Amino acid sequence: MTQSQHTDQTETNTTHTDHASDHTHEVPTNAPLLEGSGPKDWEEQFGPSVAIFSALANPLRLAIAHHLMHRPHSVSELHTCLGISQPLASHHLRILREAHVIDREQQGRTTIYRLKDDHISHIVVDVYEHTREHHAD
Repeated sequence: MTQSQHTDQTETNTTHTDHASDHTHEVPTNAPLLEGSGPKDWEEQFGPSVAIFSALANPLRLAIAHHLMHRPHSVSELHTCLGISQPLASHHLRILREAHVIDREQQGRTTIYRLKDDHISHIVVDVYEHTREHHAD
């Protein structure tokens, strides 16, 4: 795709109208365009993103991410504030870590978990806000 084609494509995709709710949404200027022309290029391009959504597609893991959004926690702290066993907390933290949602850091004998970056915080907040706006019955 030439630069002018990319610019044209970006300009034509700058707004999206949701006819059901009459909300106009700006498409971020950094929104990815589908790269490549092969039949499965989309799978390679978006596969890592799907891993993040899959990891967050569990209420407990989403709650863990929500807690980590506010500040880093140890397994013990998550166990206490979420009312779950430490082995269960560790299991879900491993899934989140493998999906690159969280990072861990050793502080002496304690492992501290934090969200990978602000992108993850935005996903957690945006999904929560979306469900509050569109699923409040």
